[in-house]
Amino acid sequence: MKIKVLDGIFIRYNIVDKTKQSIWFLHGFADSGLAYTEVFSSDLASEFNLYVVDLPGFGVSPVNSNYVSIKEQAGLLSQVIEKETENNVEINIVAHSIGALIGTWVCQQLASKINHYINIEGNLTEADSYFSSKPLQYNTAEEFTRFFEKKIFEKATKEERYKRYYCSFRLSEPQGMRNWGITSQEHIKDNQCGFEFKDLTCNKVYIWGDLDTPKDTQNFIKEHNIPNKLYKGVGHWHMLENAKHFYTDISEMIKKVYFI
Repeated sequence: MKIKVLDGIFIRYNIVDKTKQSIWFLHGFADSGLAYTEVFSSDLASEFNLYVVDLPGFGVSPVNSNYVSIKEQAGLLSQVIEKETENNVEINIVAHSIGALIGTWVCQQLASKINHYINIEGNLTEADSYFSSKPLQYNTAEEFTRFFEKKIFEKATKEERYKRYYCSFRLSEPQGMRNWGITSQEHIKDNQCGFEFKDLTCNKVYIWGDLDTPKDTQNFIKEHNIPNKLYKGVGHWHMLENAKHFYTDISEMIKKVYFI
């Protein structure tokens, strides 16, 4: 694994061959590229060019005053992807939680380059906004941060999956979290985010588990025939809780529509 910074975005990466397809990994709210640590020891590391990003305000990437809203950050990331990848080589997107809004918009903006989009428990319905909507309940970013740190720390003492999330949260900037919380809500209202994902014309799949996915979202998947894969007994962080099977399955999904 190597690191670089492109347009203010910190990226962990591994290049196999620039003529091969790449996979770009996007984290969720108050998280970072640390969520995908295991990908660099998976089979994907020898098959694809991997890029794991810290979006502005999270991980090592500072808040960017030119790209405040979550949709503006999708535009920034699309620019970075275009600069980094060969013109005639398709890309794949893997996005988690509310970071999947950015994943969906990148797929819209780079439609001709997208091979496959893997959405990991991203926001399809208003019910999915259980962490990212919380900053709106507080007067300041700092006030929210104090509340959220206590909540996540308590979970981290009891559940392994929250330990790494807590580490990423500590790297997140309060204003970065607030920016995402405030600017994402208009895109979640009336399940707009779910319909945007549904309308994507690229190869796509929605990954979900039966431990944390809200009933409203489960119903949305069924009612709208969303291409999906269920992992029973798995919670919100599939790439941590089910890493080996998850990354093997990603490889198989991509290879079905792309032969190396």
